[in-house]
Amino acid sequence: MLVLRPGALGDALLALPALRALRRAYARVRFASHPGAARLLAGLGEIDAGLAFDDPSLAWVFSSESREPCVAWTSATLPAATLCAPSRPPEMDRHCARYLLETLAPLGIDLAWDDTPFKIAPIVSDEMLIHVGSGSPRKNWQPERFAAVVRHLHAPVHLVVGEADVQAAAAVDAALGASLPRLEHVPLDELAARLAGCRAYLGNDSGVSHLAGLCGARTLALFGPTDPRVWQPLGPRVEVANFAVDPRELAQRLERG
Repeated sequence: MLVLRPGALGDALLALPALRALRRAYARVRFASHPGAARLLAGLGEIDAGLAFDDPSLAWVFSSESREPCVAWTSATLPAATLCAPSRPPEMDRHCARYLLETLAPLGIDLAWDDTPFKIAPIVSDEMLIHVGSGSPRKNWQPERFAAVVRHLHAPVHLVVGEADVQAAAAVDAALGASLPRLEHVPLDELAARLAGCRAYLGNDSGVSHLAGLCGARTLALFGPTDPRVWQPLGPRVEVANFAVDPRELAQRLERG
């Protein structure tokens, strides 16, 4: 079974319960999505092979030639797909991961829900990991409020900084009046291990927050313009807060651990 899901890191990770259902039903599952997420899922044994959504070897999917069973969560018309569905709930009335799982009903397979954390060897630390960026500036909590949280924390703090997060991280440093240590451009498998072993994680509605939840980290995810009923990260230790939350209260929730 080939599974297609275009999008960013978080979009790929929200497909995990559906991917696990497909893996139970089919001998081999290939996942074409965010390349880093696809490689990570393959390395963790969640899928048999991972590749980028735009891999040239998948050109046949956009033709009328069907080479293997294919599930596609995309708005594009794919004549070769066995099953094609929108990438998110059309009415935005349920969690995206549950919606993706439900779209598989026509295949007649077991749709048991499974969002247990990844089996990953943690890099254990007493660090609080904070990701102040996201895929869109409007989803980022104000840097002054992140800085206020840091001032109230007693544990060491590291900022998780990817290529798109440099400006957001610099704004938090400026608001704090000091430069926080960074995990910068860390490979996704190493980041997953650090998240699995950290004391707690704080972040916006972002792919890193989705990764934290599925690594089993105690995760606090901040939501402003997006709806956590649809986009909350998966995982057993995930809490959400809205942008109006008091930074001191948030720090206390992180410290309670």
